[in-house]
Amino acid sequence: MSLLQELRENGDFIRIYDQSWHQLANGELVMVSDGVERYLAVSGDISSHFHGVRKSGYLLCPTNHENRLALNELLPFTAPVSFGREGSTFGFGDRLGFANTAQIRAVRKTNVRPVLAQQSLRELQLTSRSIEQVVDAAAYAVLQENYRAGYACDGDHLKTPEEVKAGIASGATMITLDCSLVLQPLADQTDEQWAAFYNGLPEQRRARDRADYLENDVADTLGLHFDVVTLAKLHWVYAAANALIRDVYFSALLPAGRPIDFEISLDETVETTTPEAHFFVAREMEREKVVATSVAPKFVGEFQKAIEYIGDLDELRATMSVHAAIAEYFGYRLSLHSGSEKFAVLPLIAELTHGHYHVKTSGTSWLEVVEVISKHAPALYRKMHTLALEGIDEAKRSYVVHCDVQKVRPLCEVSDEELPEYLLHNDSRQLMHITYGYILRHEDVHQEILHFLKTNRALYEAEAEELYDRHFSALHA
Repeated sequence: MSLLQELRENGDFIRIYDQSWHQLANGELVMVSDGVERYLAVSGDISSHFHGVRKSGYLLCPTNHENRLALNELLPFTAPVSFGREGSTFGFGDRLGFANTAQIRAVRKTNVRPVLAQQSLRELQLTSRSIEQVVDAAAYAVLQENYRAGYACDGDHLKTPEEVKAGIASGATMITLDCSLVLQPLADQTDEQWAAFYNGLPEQRRARDRADYLENDVADTLGLHFDVVTLAKLHWVYAAANALIRDVYFSALLPAGRPIDFEISLDETVETTTPEAHFFVAREMEREKVVATSVAPKFVGEFQKAIEYIGDLDELRATMSVHAAIAEYFGYRLSLHSGSEKFAVLPLIAELTHGHYHVKTSGTSWLEVVEVISKHAPALYRKMHTLALEGIDEAKRSYVVHCDVQKVRPLCEVSDEELPEYLLHNDSRQLMHITYGYILRHEDVHQEILHFLKTNRALYEAEAEELYDRHFSALHA
């Protein structure tokens, strides 16, 4: 009797994920659900690779880390890969491990390649998860959906060589190096003082600058303007970042002995990244033979969490077009961080890069959790909203937002039917977006949220898929 026949006859499961079924030379496996938890059912000799409870004719295995590693060995398409420099990619955040199936369903309608496992250290700490657990969730979703086009794992916003090495050891196939710790704020100096600073640099360095910037025909073609004062400021702000990039690449990525995508994040800072600064960092990488797969400048305007772009779209288009030309010249993708809900910006980056972009989202999957709960579990939403108000000041220390709680309608004045309307207003939307860590710290509420998601997967997945469809529609993907 086949494994599928066995499972259907015993009737123990609410759902058998038929498309996850695989027949191997020495056994079968398939994912099943009892209505709350998902499991891996395994039969034949391959069951010796897994750990679980022996049933009649098969082994019932929890979807845990140990079994995921065994799954990766048997079905390599369930393990994360690197994508290199070509094409377009999209980074999905999944803070609780329930969004990956919806993300796969959305992305497989496009020509975009997904970074399904993506969490920053800050997010991991606030959600009490590890990179391994994030990959576990992605791998089982890939199996459930039988998605074979490949997915990546991003060790997101890592800031030191030590953090990068730990991310690689945990299985990351992409590293986003956040340079914010070493990007120096501009000093308040006159042009004469900047010129004096620059003239104090070694002659060999200044000779390189003449060739690379002051007399560079490519820079002229791109419309870039370099002079001594500009170069002085660029050395001041970016010299330590260039050194960090070089150190991480040669001390962590190359010794890993496997392909790892390398994104440079320049956006977590006060200073807007000028096209000249972007070119400066890229040229220094090229000279040092550092191969980046994407660079994320800090664009003009404000890319606040969970709301639409704030700024002049014409100005953004004008500067983004130069950033896109720089990325095209050096051969990597132009990256947009905080791409969640930026429906006015997504068409721009798709157009200006000719589809050679990386868009990073994160908390939008969490907001869909909040929205579904507001519609279907109003009592739980009210607990979450109350905790969010308690934790907003703490959360603001980690996130730059405009959220003004005085503009958030008092919870006691809102009926259950009106609760979803909170997510339509910027202040209340940001309130619920950035306080996830404080909310999840309360274990009783955390467990109630997880139970809701486990027992209402279809509701949540439908909402999340529709949200990502809108992002890809904006990208014309």
